[in-house]
Order: sequence, then C-alpha cells, then structure tokens
Amino acid sequence: MKSIFTGLFLFIAIGVNAQEEIHFNNSWSEAKEKAIHSKKLIFIDCYTSWCAPCKWMEKNVFIQPAVARYYNDNFVNLKVDMEKGEGIAMRKQYNVQSFPTYLFVNVNGDIVHRTASRMEAEAFLAEAKRAVDPKRNTAALKDKYDKGNRDLTFLLDYYLATERADRSTASQIGEEIIAKVTAQELNSELGWKIIKSLARNETDKLGAHFMANESAYSKWGSQDEREQLKDRLITSTTYGYIYSKDEQAFVKKLAYFKKSDNLDRRKQGIMLEAEFYLQTDRADDYVKLTNAALKNELKNDADKLSFLARRSSGGKSRDVTALPAVQQQAYLMAKRAVELEPEEYSVQSTFALVCLGLKKKPEALAAAKKSRSLADAETSKIQKLAQELLDKVEAL
Repeated sequence: MKSIFTGLFLFIAIGVNAQEEIHFNNSWSEAKEKAIHSKKLIFIDCYTSWCAPCKWMEKNVFIQPAVARYYNDNFVNLKVDMEKGEGIAMRKQYNVQSFPTYLFVNVNGDIVHRTASRMEAEAFLAEAKRAVDPKRNTAALKDKYDKGNRDLTFLLDYYLATERADRSTASQIGEEIIAKVTAQELNSELGWKIIKSLARNETDKLGAHFMANESAYSKWGSQDEREQLKDRLITSTTYGYIYSKDEQAFVKKLAYFKKSDNLDRRKQGIMLEAEFYLQTDRADDYVKLTNAALKNELKNDADKLSFLARRSSGGKSRDVTALPAVQQQAYLMAKRAVELEPEEYSVQSTFALVCLGLKKKPEALAAAKKSRSLADAETSKIQKLAQELLDKVEAL
C-alpha cells in the first residue's frame, strides 16, 4: 500500500511540475482567436534554431514557476521560428534583427511592448509586468515622448524600456539624459539610477561624478552594487589605455586590480594584463604572467583559462599570438581548462582549436570529437561549427 501511495505522489508531483512552464500556441491564427476571446495581449517569442540565448531562456527561465504562471495567466503565448513558415514574414513585419526578441502585441498585431536578449527570470518577469502596464510599456512611453515629455524620471524609464530591443532609440534617449542631468540631480536616488545605467568609464560625465562622490551613493546602492560599478568603470578606462598602448597609464590603473584582496578583481587584472601584452607584442611577459596564473588565481577557473587560450591561440601574421611561446601557453591553458570542465562544449572546442594550430592531431582529434558530441545538446549553429572544426582536424 505504501508503494502505491508513493507512486501516486510522484505521479502528481511530476504532473504539477510539467505544468510549470510557459504554454505556447501553434500559430498566429490560433493565438489571435484566443486573445480575442480572453482580451489578453499576445506574447511572441521570436527565436531561431541556432540561437543559444533562446535555448538558455527555454531551459532556465520559461520553466520558472513564477514566470510560467504570470505569462500563462496574462498572455496568449506564441513561439515562432523567424526562419521558418509564418516567422519569415513576421520577422520582416516587425523588423526583428536579434534573437531572442520578445514582442507583446494586441489582436491587431500592433506592438504594445518590445524587449530582447537573454535575461534572468526576475528581469523577464519585470518586462511582462511592464507590457501590461498602460503607462509603462514601450508604446505608451513612445507616445509620451513624441508629445514632448522630457521629464528626467520619464526619460530614464523610457531608456530602460528600450535598451534591450531598440538600441538606436535607447542611445538617443541616453544622450538626452546625460546632457540634461545636473550635478545636483546626480546627487540623488534618481542620479544613482542614471549613473548605474549610463556611466561608461571613469572620465565621462557620469562616471567621473560617481568616482568623485562614491561614498555618497551608499544611501541608495549596496556596497556590492557600488563596487561592481566601480570595477566596470575602471575596466573600461583600462581597456582604453591598452588599445592606445599607454603603458604608464595602464600600469598605474592595473594596480587597482593586482593589489586587491578580492580574488575576482585580481583575476580581472590578469585578463587585462594579458591583453596588454598581446597588444604590445610582449610574448615573454605574457608567458611569465600566464604561468603564474596557472599556478595561482586561474588554476581552477576553466572559463577564463579557455578564453585566454582561444584569444592567444592564433591571429594575423606578425601578431604576437603567432609566436611559438604564446601558442604553447595557449595549449597549457586550454589543456588545464579541459581537465577542469571536460563536459563543457566551449572548453573542448577551444582545446581542439589550439591543438589544431599546433598540429597536435591526436589531441586535436579527441577534443574535436568530444566537442562535436557535446554540440548535440546545443543549437544547430553550434553543431555546424563543431562539425567544421572536426573536419579541419581530420584533414590535418
């Protein structure tokens, strides 16, 4: 009897969990008919078969109970491949340029709200709530803007509503905000929100103000938020010195990362310093830096090791990445990354690519076969890239 009840419980639990996902209709006509009767908006997930962020959203966000319940309760949902069937015309009609793009439309097909890109469940849910708010969706905000509303709070809300899906409009609004906001307004909660959204580096108007008044923002931003913003601004500034090859300014700024007690910040310093050595053709310094990183900060960080390996594994003729010493470092880093994450597609494909460049065919072939196998769980585009890499290795 106990086993019967246990089985029944599991059956019910599985059934409940199976319902915790966004339910999609099969066609526009079906979705429209349901929307007419229910008086709901239609949510359209614009995707392609090769879009990795689309797959990520399916696996990690669409199945979240809170997300699924809200979308199923408030919208008629439709998933459309933009490269097949009615999706081809729909892509043209709505000028869908990136994937995933999310459209919230009425029964006439008019866009009420638009957003895009991979995002966490909380942000995805916030977009849905914005879509059903007649004062905050993108259509309503555009109407207010076109009628001349230039209130700073409104402009920020409009910017945040468009930054994912309409970069041209967002850029225009962002420039207006930066030009309009005063120093006094920056010293406020609204100013903190503006700086957090629009500051780009330490020297622009917003970034410079934050760096000069960082402690004042403890009223509105947590320590983690403020440190993340500071790291982002300093990183952006440092990259500017890398590409201008201003070594004196670069070394001075790099100290912020290298002398930190924070491991993630020191890791970021290694990534910046490695890029500087690649840009300035300093292979010996690159080898010394990455050897130390392999033994210390990055020894257990497969993602960063794999990134460095791919970045330094090849390049144009006369580029430092073509030097044997740098190629060898790419091999050591990629091999360590594989030891750490053998079931990660990107890690295996990087190791295969590095071994291909070094003409280490046995290792390249093993890694390429593994990455091709792992690609079966990825998108069709990833599968194609994995197969192309395997073909190159086999032809070696």
